[in-house]
Amino acid sequence: MWEAADLNAVALPPILKWMEQRMPERRRFTQTTSLEERLAKEATQLRKQAQGTPPGIERDLLVRKARRAESASRMTEWLASGSKHQDKFN
Repeated sequence: MWEAADLNAVALPPILKWMEQRMPERRRFTQTTSLEERLAKEATQLRKQAQGTPPGIERDLLVRKARRAESASRMTEWLASGSKHQDKFN
């Protein structure tokens, strides 16, 4: 016969059982430099690389990536400063 424990048990669909078994553990590590510093460093490296590249599509792409990294760095600084000032209003 059925027992009370059997009635409350829920079986996982086969796909979820497979995912549960195959899910890798996340690698965790702490960054030694801030995101802003890493983005600024990447932008500097990209600009240096672009200077050594002849004019053309590849150089334009490197300059574009550098601009994106600089913009992202500024945005993260701006967002971080906004959260500090936001505490005063709450």
